[in-house]
Amino acid sequence: MDMIEEENFTFDNIISHLKEKSEQKAGLICLNYLLINCKVDDLYDFSRRYGIEIPEKDFITRLEFIKIIILHLTKMYYGSELQTKFDNALEYIGNTLIRDSNIGKCLNDLDFIVKQDLIDVFADYCADSGTTVYNSNSGSIGPKMNMYLAKKKTEAVFAMTGLEINANSYSEIKSLIEKAKKVANWITFVTTPIGALKIGIRKLIFEMSQLNYWLYIVDPSRKLIFRILKGKRNNEFDITERDEFIKNLPREPLRAPSQLINLSDYTFSEVKSFSTNDFGLFEIYDDLQHNMLILKEQENPKYTNIFRDLIIIEILSGTPIVSYTSENFKEQTLASGFLTAMDSYISQIGGTRLKEINYMGFYVQAAYGESTKLACFLSEPADKSLKDRLSYLIEIFEEKYVDLIEKFRKSGDSDLFNQDEIISLVKEILNI
Repeated sequence: MDMIEEENFTFDNIISHLKEKSEQKAGLICLNYLLINCKVDDLYDFSRRYGIEIPEKDFITRLEFIKIIILHLTKMYYGSELQTKFDNALEYIGNTLIRDSNIGKCLNDLDFIVKQDLIDVFADYCADSGTTVYNSNSGSIGPKMNMYLAKKKTEAVFAMTGLEINANSYSEIKSLIEKAKKVANWITFVTTPIGALKIGIRKLIFEMSQLNYWLYIVDPSRKLIFRILKGKRNNEFDITERDEFIKNLPREPLRAPSQLINLSDYTFSEVKSFSTNDFGLFEIYDDLQHNMLILKEQENPKYTNIFRDLIIIEILSGTPIVSYTSENFKEQTLASGFLTAMDSYISQIGGTRLKEINYMGFYVQAAYGESTKLACFLSEPADKSLKDRLSYLIEIFEEKYVDLIEKFRKSGDSDLFNQDEIISLVKEILNI
């Protein structure tokens, strides 16, 4: 071992050693943020499964648990054949943590919930760098992409969050990229640390390099943007097709460069830009708290001020399963009235699914699943991100409670559902 003798296995020495490894490579996943997102119960269960000795005391803080776990896993790495399987202790610790079922779920909290949020972040960054950004996702003519950039050259941008990446979706977007080559000088792929983890950071870098694409990784937990690869000019570019494509773009850009202020609150990391060998998956800070927990608790959720009420309804009977009302909403009777009105409107226009209406002075945004639907009351119209969050909520709700929804259809018993658990899910996904 290049580090320490057994008697020097202290927490400070180990953290110093791991931090040194972190500085050698820019880590895309920060273990501090991952572990602080975990519940103490998750850390306790992890410790028990790995035979980690826990001090006998009434209460152990999250920070104490983290220190005990880091110390134990480092000792495991340097005291076994694990050194032949992992390049360093940091890589072993990171991989061990994310493979744990409970801690692995917490990893999702470090990503964007919906793609629109990733698009907005990258669009702000591009505008700050003097590039005009167009929404090219809604056009009916030409290749599909998430953004189209225009400066001296044109650029097609494809974005995928880690949550949406799988073998099929990654393959599909590569097919879309091929079609976009005719209309852009450059091709850019943007994903998140979890996206890089799912694809494989080395595989992602190799494939993007072979295809001559630009590659960016956006980390929402630390609000960092990493530029991993610099692309090369696209040889299949066709001016005539480009011009026809541009004619069909929206007249108003998604983002225009600002002469007054910077739009982005993300930091672009110049360190190690384009040095692909200097990027790794994991990083750790010497200050494990990193005041992140305090900052997280002080954050004001984005949609709290406009949220009023949400109802999830069984789609055949129209019976509410759960409702969650803001303390600011004094007109709860509007909700039940809206359900009747919505069903009446739908029957009158032949069953068409209404997505948004203005009802009694409130904006009501609907989302539909296979067996349930929801109505969300707002004081202002929902933006694209909130609409996507509502669609994602109904998808996750049906996936998580598929069996209970079927039982509810037969009994109408809302007590089948853990209302507090569902409300917690609603608040997390909708950022309220």
